[in-house]
Amino acid sequence: MTDPGPPDAPNDGLWRPLAEAVVSLAETPDDEAAVDELLAGIASSAVEMIDGVVYASITAWRGSGYTTVAASSDLVRAVDDAQHADRAGPCVQAARTGEPVGVPDIAATMSWPGFYRQATALGLRASVSVPLFAGGGVPVGVLNLYGREPFALTDLMTGVRAVFAAEQLPASGIDPGADAGTRQLLLGLGLALQVRVTIQRALGILMASSAIDAAEARRILKERADARGASLSTTAREVLAAVAPSRGVTISVSTSPAAGNTVLVAVDGELAAPLEADVPERWTAVLDRPARMVKLDLTGLRFCDLAGLRSLLDLRERAIAADRVVRVVAASSAVRLLMRATDTTSLFGYSPAPAAENGPPE
Repeated sequence: MTDPGPPDAPNDGLWRPLAEAVVSLAETPDDEAAVDELLAGIASSAVEMIDGVVYASITAWRGSGYTTVAASSDLVRAVDDAQHADRAGPCVQAARTGEPVGVPDIAATMSWPGFYRQATALGLRASVSVPLFAGGGVPVGVLNLYGREPFALTDLMTGVRAVFAAEQLPASGIDPGADAGTRQLLLGLGLALQVRVTIQRALGILMASSAIDAAEARRILKERADARGASLSTTAREVLAAVAPSRGVTISVSTSPAAGNTVLVAVDGELAAPLEADVPERWTAVLDRPARMVKLDLTGLRFCDLAGLRSLLDLRERAIAADRVVRVVAASSAVRLLMRATDTTSLFGYSPAPAAENGPPE
């Protein structure tokens, strides 16, 4: 059961039906039947409301492959099917990466031959593929929007990218000159991404505090929400309020020399939005040490979200530029879950033995 809408949802006439469906999806456990119903409603509303969109569909992973679970017309299924068969195309890329993909002018793209042939055969010239998330935090579907005019969806794609980059509504807000459908979609995505961050932080805390895996944490959060008749995000905020430091998200970074030309860095606390302003300076201080290898012990991180992961990737990029190597040698369950979900474990050279995942670094 979900609340009618987030308590901070703007009362500006945009709060339905497209925005409401996108946020409701973010509040819904991945395995509930309502997920597919919401996905179908999002596709239907998008094609009706967003200027320049003539077809809309939803790509999702089912069984052992991608499939179209909703479409505004059977014609557009051929475009999706070509991508699913090739396992390549904007919708497949968006599903795999969790990031939106835009094709301003389909006639000018050679990256995906199957997609190009089917789309141009239907007279389609522009597309935008937007990952959609349910309560589990990973994409449960991709909203594919197609237009007949080249560059017709460029402004929409710019807005979508800004929302995903901020993981909320951007500080500049929504362009008041955009059509009502675009504003609804951006509003829904911004609030849905905030919901996702809140839920993922709460799951990480449950995992760390109770030494449980992600599936068990999701089960506990859902049971608490059902027992109170509350939404997942409301329940997640209660989890955060009970354990989060009252002065905000904080981390501590300590370094100690290890064998040879190596430094061991232990990071404790929560590496999550909003990041402390001095996080980049802390990474710089780590790289100032006279050691070529930086080993990260992240077992003390009780939570790390996408903003935190981006800061760790930034540390890695700085190290590469300085001819250094950054390697994760130990990680908390919350960090392991995030690295697996984002396929970044190999970037940090992290491959723990199953029996020693929670052990101290060697």
